[in-house]
Amino acid sequence: MYWVSVFTEAGIFAILALGLDVIWGWGGDFDLAFYGYLALGSYLTFVLTIGRPTPPVQYILGWHLPVLAAIVVAMVVVVGLAAVIGAIALRNLRDIYFAVTTLGAVSALYLIVENYTPLFDGYNGVYGLINPGQSALNLTYNGYRIVFLVIVLALLFLAYLLVQRLSRSPFGRMLRAVREDERAAAAYGRKVFWAKYRAYLFGAALAGLTGGLFAIFISAFNPSAWTPQELLVIYAAILVGGRGNPRGVILGVFVVYIGFIELTRFLPSPASRPDFGPAMRQILIGLMIILMLRFRPEGLFRERPGLDRAPRSARRRLSGSIGALATASAGSTDATPTSAPAATAAPPAPPAPAGSAADEGGPG
Repeated sequence: MYWVSVFTEAGIFAILALGLDVIWGWGGDFDLAFYGYLALGSYLTFVLTIGRPTPPVQYILGWHLPVLAAIVVAMVVVVGLAAVIGAIALRNLRDIYFAVTTLGAVSALYLIVENYTPLFDGYNGVYGLINPGQSALNLTYNGYRIVFLVIVLALLFLAYLLVQRLSRSPFGRMLRAVREDERAAAAYGRKVFWAKYRAYLFGAALAGLTGGLFAIFISAFNPSAWTPQELLVIYAAILVGGRGNPRGVILGVFVVYIGFIELTRFLPSPASRPDFGPAMRQILIGLMIILMLRFRPEGLFRERPGLDRAPRSARRRLSGSIGALATASAGSTDATPTSAPAATAAPPAPPAPAGSAADEGGPG
């Protein structure tokens, strides 16, 4: 069951990476508040499903909603928060100023959650969402974890199809045009702010979904699970797989989480330095980012925005129309004289027949 848990976690974070890639890979906005949306989605999923707290535990709401309804409500609230942050940060801020603004927003949210205990029980966090639906499905613990892995992979596949379709759509191409040159895109009538704003809200919605899945996966959440290193790993996965390419993003997440996060857990740690393994893991991730930026900055898969694909019959009709138009144009070109005379001379008069003058002038 160890590898089932590994692949489940990688699948959850692959959905998160797809959302971040829409914001950063397509729109070019380096968002440092993104992991905060996952955290808020996890907190809300807990307090909407686990019921009222028992003292000394404190948290808001304490409802008993079905887990699916709780995830939907959490996504709506996360998108609402992202709408406020995005409206402020995306209006006139770009590059490092945008990143610093989002960092300030997520830092403020972190401090509020950690220090205001009645919100989500402070540093202790919330817990108690243990395998929802297991008894209804009559599954064992191992069977439930396998079913949950299948559900996560199915949601990942649906998210991939949606993101891939958006990538090939006019919206995806417009967003990339805005990323490359905002002034040129605005000169052609593109609404730069609204393009980035919609991408930001879409990415936040995927982060809220990821937060709900993560709450089910780990059954507890507190500020210790909400660290800057987590977001660094997601950015590293996008760089490795290929920024702007949904397939590459998913592959990058699995490579990073399985090849660098899990396999490095088996590194030996001296008894006097138990933190050697986790520290070496962070060093390897940083080294991987440096090497990818140096030798293959486009990642394992290049960005391929693509084009909308017309049906085959429509393409055949379009090809036939173009061929007929080209044939008609060539025929009209051949029938047209290359040059016209400036003036047309009058034809000469025919010569008079012999004996006509004598007949006219002779005696009758």
